[in-house]
Amino acid sequence: MINRKDVQNIESLFMLAAVHEHSSKRKAAQSIGSSVDTLNKYINNLEAELGVQLVISSGLGCQLTPKGRNVVSSASEIKEILMKIYAEKPENNTASGLVKVGMDIGVSANCILYRIDKFFTRYPKVQIQTMMFQDSLKLCYNDLDIGISYSEPREKDVVSLAVKQIECKLFASPQYLSENGYPQDIEDIIQNHRIVCKSGMSYYDKEYREILKKAEKVCYISNSSGSVIDAVKNNAGICIMPTRFADEGLVCLDNFNKICHISLYLSCHKKTKDLPRVRAVINYLKEVFEKM
Repeated sequence: MINRKDVQNIESLFMLAAVHEHSSKRKAAQSIGSSVDTLNKYINNLEAELGVQLVISSGLGCQLTPKGRNVVSSASEIKEILMKIYAEKPENNTASGLVKVGMDIGVSANCILYRIDKFFTRYPKVQIQTMMFQDSLKLCYNDLDIGISYSEPREKDVVSLAVKQIECKLFASPQYLSENGYPQDIEDIIQNHRIVCKSGMSYYDKEYREILKKAEKVCYISNSSGSVIDAVKNNAGICIMPTRFADEGLVCLDNFNKICHISLYLSCHKKTKDLPRVRAVINYLKEVFEKM
């Protein structure tokens, strides 16, 4: 029989999984709506229960020990079981109506709607409408239920649900590198190579923003992620992109060890977050965030 200690250990597993994902206790706590103190308490208790060290903290963040990585796989297995249980909830049959999802321009290039067919099989009466916004995404002003943005939501009546850091590296097409050479270091890129980027510095982390400021040949700028991707694939220059583009025919400049990140925030309007149709879409988008 499952006791209270077992339940606490399960919660600790999910907290450990969040630390593994974000490599930061602060960001992990933020992503699950907890405090760092609470997260530390649960992970410390789990380490004491198992008699092993699970997390190593340093000035560069937090990393799981080999044992910690083995243990955290259990959290994924438990999550799969929970999702199967949730699929049987009565609300799956009652959830119906339109759910409006607002996104910053370019979000759809990173937020891939994995197996959305399963969602519509589970919720046949729910309709999802997505809208792209070039300016600051405002859920309340635009009558939206859910938002996915590159900046943390600040509206009073909006609650933050999850944050995902997408790992990125520098990419170029094989033809571009053949014609222009493989860059030796960051200074080589800044001085001698064409750079492609999205408009809006806030999209990138601090280190890459500095590269863009110093670069002599920022040749192509667009507020459309799709246009940026097409430009890179058609030999325009070098661009920072999510690491998944290594599977799409582009060359990852893997001699640059530094990994940059793009942050995505999932949020919801407080007034509609508990409606069955909205809650169904929120749960699906949380799954999407986990798979990214």
